[in-house]
Amino acid sequence: MLKVAICIATCRRPRWLGQLLESLAKLEYEKCPGVIQTVVVVDNDYTGSARAVVERFSAHLPGLIYDLEPVQNISLARNKTIAIAKKLDCEYIAFVDDDEFVDQKWLDELLFTLEVFGADIVRGPVIPVFADPVPDWIVRGGFFERQRYAQTGQRIRWGATNNVLIKREFLDKLDGPFDQRFGLTGGEDTHLFERLHRMGAIMVWSNEAIVRENIASSRANLRWLLLHSYSFGSMLASCDRALETQKKWLITRFIKGVGRIFQGSISFLPSLFLGYASAAKSLTYIARGAGMLTGICGYKLEEYKRVHGK
Repeated sequence: MLKVAICIATCRRPRWLGQLLESLAKLEYEKCPGVIQTVVVVDNDYTGSARAVVERFSAHLPGLIYDLEPVQNISLARNKTIAIAKKLDCEYIAFVDDDEFVDQKWLDELLFTLEVFGADIVRGPVIPVFADPVPDWIVRGGFFERQRYAQTGQRIRWGATNNVLIKREFLDKLDGPFDQRFGLTGGEDTHLFERLHRMGAIMVWSNEAIVRENIASSRANLRWLLLHSYSFGSMLASCDRALETQKKWLITRFIKGVGRIFQGSISFLPSLFLGYASAAKSLTYIARGAGMLTGICGYKLEEYKRVHGK
């Protein structure tokens, strides 16, 4: 028997949380039968706005657990889900975001891939779904398309909490394990998975473990894309600052930041003749590079203070 906790941190997204819980109630296990599944929802809204949604699904998801983390900080909320999973003695922990929903075979495929390839961590694809009409250039530019890898079982380096399965024993070795310094800026998962990599955890890809992400219309615009790119660059510098003990990271990140700005700058003028999507992509490179440079100086953009898709 495999005991798995599906951990969800949520904040003021009751409609999409309901969609996610509905999809989790339909999970099927064929390749890995005998799974004992627990769904842990931690509400990061101090008003407890997710409680009613969770209670509505309690009859369809046996073992569904709700808890509250009143301090707005995504790291604290994620850590509370893990603490609950540990008390239940779950061997594996899966993460999915509250603006997503999963395919029926999602967790079955993650578990199967982990077993077949002897991995410690398995990630899967996240496919964007536009819940509302968005400008055509957003779709053409692929701004919300996430990286996919060639084949199942491929070794990969970078992780995220939007579709992942982790052996709990690795999380037991880390403080937190999510660092609350990233609780409002984002990047808490980038920081965690880099530490897991340095510990020797083996991470592989599963093409069949599919999650779909709702894209709020408030994100489908140039302003958000630039702010997000800037925030991502700043977050990468913050992760370097938190992880590296030698100052050479400053030089490396500075070079990467300048390189991104240069890349965006030289492609911007030609991109004006290729359409709005190409021009916007060039600007996101510049924004990411600028974020890296200001992140080196310790500046942080608290992107998680605003909730999209409420």
